[in-house]
Amino acid sequence: MASRAITRRGMLVGGAGLVGAGLLTTAPAAAAPAAPAASIVHHPALRAGYRFLNAAMDVHYPAYGMLRLPQSYADQVGLYGTAYTYDAALAALAYLAEGSPASVERARVIGESLRFAQEHDPGYRDGRLRQSYTVGPYERNGVVQPNGFVQPDGMVNAGNVFDHSASLTGDQAWAGLALVALARRGLHPAFLTAATKLGNWVAATCGTNQALGGYRAGINRAGTTLTRTDTAQNAVLAAFFGQLATLTGDEIWVERRTKAAAFVHRMWQEDGGFYACGSDDGIVVARFPVTTTAQVTTVLALHDSARPAQETALDYVVNELTVTDTAERDHSALPVGVTVTGVTFSDRSRLVDPDVPIEPGLHRPDPDAVWLEGTAQLAAALLVRARVGDLEAAHARLNTLAEVQSRLGTRETAGSKPLPDGEGLIAASSALHSGVGDTGYYPYRHVGTTAWYLLAATGTNPFTLGSDRR
Repeated sequence: MASRAITRRGMLVGGAGLVGAGLLTTAPAAAAPAAPAASIVHHPALRAGYRFLNAAMDVHYPAYGMLRLPQSYADQVGLYGTAYTYDAALAALAYLAEGSPASVERARVIGESLRFAQEHDPGYRDGRLRQSYTVGPYERNGVVQPNGFVQPDGMVNAGNVFDHSASLTGDQAWAGLALVALARRGLHPAFLTAATKLGNWVAATCGTNQALGGYRAGINRAGTTLTRTDTAQNAVLAAFFGQLATLTGDEIWVERRTKAAAFVHRMWQEDGGFYACGSDDGIVVARFPVTTTAQVTTVLALHDSARPAQETALDYVVNELTVTDTAERDHSALPVGVTVTGVTFSDRSRLVDPDVPIEPGLHRPDPDAVWLEGTAQLAAALLVRARVGDLEAAHARLNTLAEVQSRLGTRETAGSKPLPDGEGLIAASSALHSGVGDTGYYPYRHVGTTAWYLLAATGTNPFTLGSDRR
C-alpha cells in the first residue's frame, strides 16, 4: 500500500551520504525532538532531494495556477503529467518534516490542492479522492490534453491518460495523514474537515464484516468495490484513524482504528516471522507474496501497539528481501562499476522470468533490482524500532540512497524541462517486477521515493508527524 507500482492499465493495490559527520543521530521515536536538527536538513544530500520535490511541484507553475500537485515521475517513465495522490501526500509530509516557512507553505499548497480535488471532482461529491490527477498538458498519439490541474470549467483534472482514476483506501489514508499534519500546524481548520470526510468515506464504503475484518482496498475505476483487504493499507488507516480520534475527540475513530489494527494483527504469521500481505476475499489469509511494505508500514504505523515479536518483521526484510544489483545482472540498468544493495518489493520479485517484459513492449525485469522506495521505508522503520544495531543499519541504507541520488537518474526531464542531475531518487535501481500482476518500478526519478528518503534521513515517522511524537 504505501507504495505504488506502475502499470499503464492499472495500479498495484496496496499504489549524498550522512555518515562520517554524524549528521543523522536520531533518538528513538518517543524521545525524538519536535524538529530535525538544522545540520541535518541543510545537508547537501537533503537539500538536493528537496530541490527535486520543488522542481516536480513547479513543473507547470505558475502557468497553470497556484493549486497544484507534484508530477510524480520524470517524463521518461511515460506517465504524462500524472500526479499520484500518494506521492503528493508524501511530499507534503516531507516538507513539514523540513519545517522551514517555505517548505510549510509548499505543504499547505498541496493540502489546499487535495481539498480542491475533493470538492471539485467531476463525478463525485462524497469526500473521496482519486488515485491520480493530471497536472499539466501533454500530447500522446496525436491527441492533445491542454489543461493543468484545474480545468477551465473549474473542476479538477481527474485521472490521466491511463485512467488511474480509482479511489483506493490507502490513498485516502495517506492524504488524510497529510491533511491531519497540516491541521496540527494550525494552518486551517478546513484541513481537518477534509481529512474527516476522507475517513468517513472509507468507513462507509470499504468496511467489511467478513471473518478477517478490516477495510477493503477501495473502489476501482469502474466503481466496483474491491474484495481485497490489504495489510499495509489497514496499517496506514489505523494510524490515520488514531490521529482523527485525537484531534476530534470522537470515539468512533477509536472504534475504526481498532477495526483496522485488528486486521493487521491477524495477518501476523508466527511460523514465518512476517506479516501476510492481506486477503483476497476477507476470509482466507493470503500468506504470499511477502512484501516489504507490509512489514515496514506495520512497524511504522503501529509501533505503539505491535507486540515486540512482530517487530521482527523488519528482520525478515533484512534477511530475506535484501538484494544486490550490479551492472553484470541480466537487464540491469546500472552503469559499469556501480553496485546497489537494498530491498526488493516482494519475495516473488526475484522469481519472475527475466525474459518476459513487466508489461508488453516495456522493460524486461532485473530479478536483483533494488526497490529504493522500500529501502528508504526500511531505514525509517529501523529508526523507529531503535533496537541494538538499528541506527547503524539505517545509516547504511541512507548512505546507499544518497549515493544513488548523486549518481543515477541522469539526463531526465519533467514537463520537458531538464531536471538537474544529482537531485531526486529513482524508484528502482533497474526495472523491478513487483511479483504481483503486471506491475513494476523503473529507474526514473520519483517523488514518492525521494520523499521517503527525506523522511527517513530527518528521523521522521510520517504516521506520527505533528503529534507529540515524531
